[in-house]
Amino acid sequence: RERFLAHPVSAMNDSAKGTKVFIGNLPPDAEGRDLRDFFREYGTVNDAWVARKPPGFGFVWFEDERDAVRPFRRRNAAGRHAR
Repeated sequence: RERFLAHPVSAMNDSAKGTKVFIGNLPPDAEGRDLRDFFREYGTVNDAWVARKPPGFGFVWFEDERDAVRPFRRRNAAGRHAR
């Protein structure tokens, strides 16, 4: 199973997009929709972006700051380690 790292980026809140969360250790073929699909169980995801050059990381923006910290309450979500 694949693992990724996730953490809030200094509770960075962009009034247009919401609270930004860094997601690291992504597989090279990961896409924004994969992040949206995975994180929507924690709350409303306003946007998701995955880097291409270099690959392996991305960001998810949550509508509510409380939802941005929710994934960190679970040590293992769907076989992935969130911290």
